[in-house]
Amino acid sequence: MSRSSISLACSVLAAGMVALTGCAASNSPAPVVRSDSTPTTAPAGGAAEQPGGHHGGHGSPGDAGPSLYAVQSGPLGVVATDGAGHLMYRSDADTAAPSTSNCTGPCAQTWLPVLVAAGQEPELLGVDPAVVGRLSRPEGTTQLTLAGWPLYRHRDDQGGLQSAGQSGADGIWFAVTPTGDKATAG
Repeated sequence: MSRSSISLACSVLAAGMVALTGCAASNSPAPVVRSDSTPTTAPAGGAAEQPGGHHGGHGSPGDAGPSLYAVQSGPLGVVATDGAGHLMYRSDADTAAPSTSNCTGPCAQTWLPVLVAAGQEPELLGVDPAVVGRLSRPEGTTQLTLAGWPLYRHRDDQGGLQSAGQSGADGIWFAVTPTGDKATAG
């Protein structure tokens, strides 16, 4: 075979691999169905704009809203994530009753509040809509809550649930379960 034939064959092979990669299953985490086997449905959704250009879920900022999924993770059991597999967190510096976020300024640059715009509804899968709420943040945005706890994601979380993420950071930040409880290593 000549060099040009080998180059052509490699190019065709590479193009085929790229095409197949696009058809492969997504990296989105597998959802957990509630124990009563009743699927939780909500409007299809995407992302709420986060500080620093981050999104609360997948999709575009004009979609219905961020996503909250119940997902089985190896190190923490069942946890809440967004549609891209980023762990959701709660802070012991906040309060659930009444729902209050104490993470502002530099804190909110590291711990990104999960924001939702007026009229947006989060896409829920395995999360009871009765425990999902909202609070008004000091800067005027609206943040999602779970069982009253304000929700955040860490700016460096790349998704994938391969570790416990930042759970336990500074002794106050914890991954959250779909019921709003702290996720603990099993």
